[in-house]
Amino acid sequence: MTGQPPAVVRGAVAVWLALGVFLLLENVVLWLRRDEFEDAAARAGDDPAAVPGLLAQLTVVAVAFTVGYGLFGWLLRQGRRWSRGVLTGVAVLHVLWIVLPGASAVNLVTLLLIGVGLAFTWLPGTAQWVKQH
Repeated sequence: MTGQPPAVVRGAVAVWLALGVFLLLENVVLWLRRDEFEDAAARAGDDPAAVPGLLAQLTVVAVAFTVGYGLFGWLLRQGRRWSRGVLTGVAVLHVLWIVLPGASAVNLVTLLLIGVGLAFTWLPGTAQWVKQH
């Protein structure tokens, strides 16, 4: 079957894409505040030169999650049944990435978006859509 996916599928894809955009914007803010982090590292007795390396690592992770959410969200929109499981796996990895080191207030927005994305991804309307394809 072809055609436009139902609203619940479009909603799920929109949430996953919004999460990816949020991750990238959050990362841009981190880079814009780089001087503050370097100053804080110097005050704490740490090497401020390590800050750009840490920010680069965070950027790679943010881009990887963004690509994962975008790609598998798009495949969900195409009706690929297995994409729901992969999106769930990416989301679980992301939650572990957030929670294990310690969550912050910004991470609560990310966790909320992940929860909403998973809810939409596993609603019966989405299941019916992927079952038809």
